[in-house]
Amino acid sequence: MTTYIDLNIFDRLEKLDKLDQPDKESYQTLHNLLGDKMITTAYSNAHLNDLFRGYQKNPAYIDGHLANIKSYTKNLCICQYWGEKAVTWHYRDINEFFQEKVDEWEFEPTSYDELFKDYPLMQQTLELCKQVPLPPDFKKGYIEPMFGIMFPLSKIHNNQYALQSDIYNFQSRLKSDYGLYKSFRTYLLTSLNKVKNNKELIKSVNSGFKDLPKHLELTDIFDAHTPRNKTSDNSLYSKVFDVYFKYDLAGYKSDGHFNNMFDDALHTFYAAHFDFFVTNDDRCKYKAEKTYDKLNIKTKVLKINEIDVLQNCL
Repeated sequence: MTTYIDLNIFDRLEKLDKLDQPDKESYQTLHNLLGDKMITTAYSNAHLNDLFRGYQKNPAYIDGHLANIKSYTKNLCICQYWGEKAVTWHYRDINEFFQEKVDEWEFEPTSYDELFKDYPLMQQTLELCKQVPLPPDFKKGYIEPMFGIMFPLSKIHNNQYALQSDIYNFQSRLKSDYGLYKSFRTYLLTSLNKVKNNKELIKSVNSGFKDLPKHLELTDIFDAHTPRNKTSDNSLYSKVFDVYFKYDLAGYKSDGHFNNMFDDALHTFYAAHFDFFVTNDDRCKYKAEKTYDKLNIKTKVLKINEIDVLQNCL
């Protein structure tokens, strides 16, 4: 049987000898199941993302963490590579994979301008964008304070290049500014509730889509209006992220950090390829279960104190 293990579980396995009862008993059971090859696990780039955030603060412990994961996975890796229609299962040395991530980080652009510094043709195109004004109605958005936070350069320069820079800068800030992500999510929730409480608008939407069920979540109504843009060539990836993010946005068990939310969604996607998903993160467990239920995915989500459920299945 296959079991996807969250990083918080790997961390505790690494400290197995120092754990107190009854925690130690549960982790010892998992350790034995893996050691006896009763279950198989794998690492993913979501694990590497989690480790990388710690590495940026203090790289001293990374070798031990990588060695621990390698001992349980035997370098079996599951990864969704860019442009692929399905995940790739293969053996890839975790140290090499992590080092690749470190090397890429060193060359990561710090601004929108730097993104195209080695592409003269793109630089010329961007210069043209500076000559293209934004639509007249765009300025009306600044009545909302969040709009000014999202698009500060556009307010000053009022051109397409400024808008592109604002979009790039905002998504970068969401990953590092925890207060900004929290404020942005609050703004979205407030906006959604305004729409939800607008009975005339909801009535209009329902009348325009006769085939919709009578009892809808607000996000389901929006789905009817949203263009079918794909975030990945893998349709399961797009579906899991879409559903997971909506549950996070709903407010219950929401994550205060964008990067944590994204990586938990990524863990949830990878775990959908396994029989079990073991995590001690209450927020991730709740949203993973809701996501799997919504998409009819059979993966069972467990906390470590429920390891007997997995053992009984064996």
